[in-house]
Amino acid sequence: MTLSVITLIIFTGAVCTSATRPYHDFHYIYGCYESTEVRVDVVLDEDEVAYADFNKGEMVTTMPHLPESLAAFKKRVYTIAKTSLHHCQSVLRKAKKADPGAPMRQAAPDSFIYSRYEGEDGVVNTLFCLANHFYPPTINFTWTKNGVEVTEGVSDLRYRHNSDGTFHRISTLSFVPREGDVYSCSVEHQASLRPLTSSWELNKRKSGLSPAAGFFIASLVLCLTGIGTGAFLFTKQPN
Repeated sequence: MTLSVITLIIFTGAVCTSATRPYHDFHYIYGCYESTEVRVDVVLDEDEVAYADFNKGEMVTTMPHLPESLAAFKKRVYTIAKTSLHHCQSVLRKAKKADPGAPMRQAAPDSFIYSRYEGEDGVVNTLFCLANHFYPPTINFTWTKNGVEVTEGVSDLRYRHNSDGTFHRISTLSFVPREGDVYSCSVEHQASLRPLTSSWELNKRKSGLSPAAGFFIASLVLCLTGIGTGAFLFTKQPN
């Protein structure tokens, strides 16, 4: 099934929160697809702060601390979100009818992998695989350890909006690194010719003595040895 999407800003406003910064930019956006899925997100200062969970019947916050005035909007915003379920599909049908031959926009992602901590043998860590700047919002992550697929400890976070209309998403892997193990994350998207694969492995512990320090110590030892030899020969000379 071809995936199409249309995203509309249907509510904008300003929320009073504090004396130092009295107003925040606040709006909510929704997007719908040829499938039955409808997304509704609340955006505050270009950051997603809540989304509609139609299974739970509420707005779910994604930030720990929200302005009190915004929190009071949660029920109202969810009521508005429910109206988008049918309205968004109606707008999508009209858009497709107006230009039925228009090609669907696509943008291939870029991706990279990084760890929560620097990495230590035998110590629990987390790997993050970021896919960014892709469209439409359908993407697949595959984790492997030494070439074998890994599913335990994997968690895929929600799709997030970028300001240019594309999306980003993060997949995480909780693991215990061991020297010699290689972890890889492959990202598949319909706009990419082939999966994008990034790898991570534990850095081998380096010797605490750098080459420069070793050269200095060796030179110092030779110098002291020469001085000691010279002093010994000097004391052995006949009077």
